[in-house]
Amino acid sequence: MRTTAVTVAAFSLAAALSLSACSDESKAETVKSDGSSPSAAPAGPSAEPLALGKGTETVGAGGGGKLDIAPVSVVYAAKTAADKPSHGLYAVVTVQERPMTDVAAAETTPTEKGGWQWIAADGQAVSAEPNVFVPGFDAGGPIRAGATQLRARTFDIAAAQRGGTLTYTDGEGKTFRWQIPAQDSGPQAAKVKKALGS
Repeated sequence: MRTTAVTVAAFSLAAALSLSACSDESKAETVKSDGSSPSAAPAGPSAEPLALGKGTETVGAGGGGKLDIAPVSVVYAAKTAADKPSHGLYAVVTVQERPMTDVAAAETTPTEKGGWQWIAADGQAVSAEPNVFVPGFDAGGPIRAGATQLRARTFDIAAAQRGGTLTYTDGEGKTFRWQIPAQDSGPQAAKVKKALGS
């Protein structure tokens, strides 16, 4: 009688362990099969910002073509040759862009729920100024296949908002981020200062 009770108890324990193991294997398979991993995640709001000078592949406006986009320099200026900021300072970021396919590609714009924004440390978002131009730097439009262009994107910010996070939302609605230094930086900084007359 005692032997039977021990046998039944041992069998029950073995069955419970077996079910638990199956359950754990099933969970492991589910985790593996969702296809996600930190290394495969696209850059976006939840990803770590890229460094100034680091490029990334984006989809062009309207989903057409692909653009490699890299913010490469930043200059902070109290004015341009023709404009003065409302909030005290312009952050002028130069961006190097080149199509990655055999067709021309263009940046998205705010009217397409895309384009550029400066996110300050306090969380305030500032859109790029569409009517502030920096001489010697392209302003916009499609870039033909095989070409590389340097463009300037200008943000009207307060002095306390230096060193923000630059974001760009592409033609697929993906958002890419770069951490921008709080001081003038990058290979085009001197050229931008000269163009601004500062």
